[in-house]
Amino acid sequence: MLTLYSSLLAQHPRQLTPVRCAEQTTALLQRYFEDVVIENNLSALVAESLPAVQRRSLREQARVRTVARAARYAFFLVSPDDGLCDLSFDEASFEREPFILHRAGDEAGERFVIVADPRFAALLVSVRRAGAEYEADTEEVVWSFEPDVIYTALEYLLARFAAELPEHAARLTRAVRLCAPKTSSLQLTVAVTTKLARLLQEQAVREVAVNRISTAIRSSLKLPSVLQTTVDEVGRALAARHCALRVEAEQGQEPLTHCHFRDGDAEGAGREEVTSDLDAYGSRLRGQFREYVQDGAAGAEEGEVRPVAVVPVIFQESTLGVLLVASDDPRRVWQENEVMLLRTVADQVAVAANQARLFQRLQQQALTDPLTGCFNRRFLQMQLEREVQLAARSRQSVSVLMLDIDHFKRVNDNHGHDAGDEALRLIAGALRSELRGVDTCARYGGEEFAIVLPQADAEGALTVAERLRERVAELRIPTVGHVTASLGLATFPTHVQSRDLLVTAADRALYRAKREGRNRVCAAEPRAAGTDYEDHTALRNEPAAGAIEEAAGGSPTVATAPQSPAAEGSVAELPAA
Repeated sequence: MLTLYSSLLAQHPRQLTPVRCAEQTTALLQRYFEDVVIENNLSALVAESLPAVQRRSLREQARVRTVARAARYAFFLVSPDDGLCDLSFDEASFEREPFILHRAGDEAGERFVIVADPRFAALLVSVRRAGAEYEADTEEVVWSFEPDVIYTALEYLLARFAAELPEHAARLTRAVRLCAPKTSSLQLTVAVTTKLARLLQEQAVREVAVNRISTAIRSSLKLPSVLQTTVDEVGRALAARHCALRVEAEQGQEPLTHCHFRDGDAEGAGREEVTSDLDAYGSRLRGQFREYVQDGAAGAEEGEVRPVAVVPVIFQESTLGVLLVASDDPRRVWQENEVMLLRTVADQVAVAANQARLFQRLQQQALTDPLTGCFNRRFLQMQLEREVQLAARSRQSVSVLMLDIDHFKRVNDNHGHDAGDEALRLIAGALRSELRGVDTCARYGGEEFAIVLPQADAEGALTVAERLRERVAELRIPTVGHVTASLGLATFPTHVQSRDLLVTAADRALYRAKREGRNRVCAAEPRAAGTDYEDHTALRNEPAAGAIEEAAGGSPTVATAPQSPAAEGSVAELPAA
């Protein structure tokens, strides 16, 4: 037998225009047709074919009871394994017992609702289409309020009952005879049409919100901006009092919390209230893959009930956070498509959060030395380029320190590479603890570190270098003991006027510190008046500290603090070099 959808289009091609709708929109349209019967006390025939669902929520079961109680005759066609098959009715509250009947097949995913009353008639039919041009949750929908179209649908239903459910055919025939539409109430038809138009408009607003959120996710890996766009769009689309979103950060970091307030209360008591709600619902839904929905109540006064809907943000069975919307209308009931919007957005946020975390890890791996946790040479070059350009524009100084651990080869030879690695980790941590937040510490290579000091002149950089030298000398390394370090420093523009020669000048100063006995600080020679440091060919041709650690002759440019007896040499427990 043909489906009702096919039969109607075949007999009324000019009166019916199929419209593509999301599955959630179709479900809401069906609810609106049911509301016509409930809200207007129509003594109507209601016949519905519902999509197959094995488990029905209490909310869905209550809805079926409400429709059956309002209608004069109610027929619900469901699959044999549908959760409604076990639904019981309180016969005393029904004028006539509703019928829940088993349909023969799924009819290609068809659903329909037919409302027939002497004063009003309406019809909604949808079918799910398959094919590359159709999305998975998209259906083709037709609806009509014209009596001749409704008569065609009723004739189809009578024929179907006669073929598939003959034991109920007589009851349906009697119901059609008593409830067949005679005249149409123009007022009721206009009211329903207006309501449908408003529904489609609201759905369009929600689709725009989802598209904007998707665009924000595609165009940016900056998670805070994506989260703020999300709460703004969802809050406006649902006309909520406020919308809030929290995404848990990785270990050691603070969670990201973003809010949208319809009245603009972003920093007052409203934000404290939302933060408290996020804490409570986050704990409640942790590890649970379901939403929490609290509807308003009919006749409730403001302040008695606060309708709220909360959806967990889940990625690969791991809870990343929660998305919350709250309404200030105590009678508000959250519709299924509104909750579906929250689920869809939460899924998008979960993907965005995971992408941002992966990008952060990859970026960290690309710019960080895995052994010491310091930045690597690549990041040093980028940071130094920025700092030199900023110093040139603002006419300030920027200094670079090159630090090398003395006789580090002996540590590896005598104690093993594991001990050497541990020494590098501890020294790197000690260096970072002595530096400012704006300073950059990078592993330049092997046992050599480079440190960028923004807005530090030669005198200030010398003070920092001495502090770092003393800190390294005081550090005790397990199984190794004490080690020392030599440092060289150069300042822009006192010593050089380019980024490349800034590092080279500091490295040559480090070489002179090595040559003069180690465990000391040396600074590069000041640039001669009226010349550029780039003209000093001796600097460019002088061997680097890493290339020749022990060279004879020469004297340091800057005398430094004398070495302590415990730190003289390089490793207290090792013989002096």
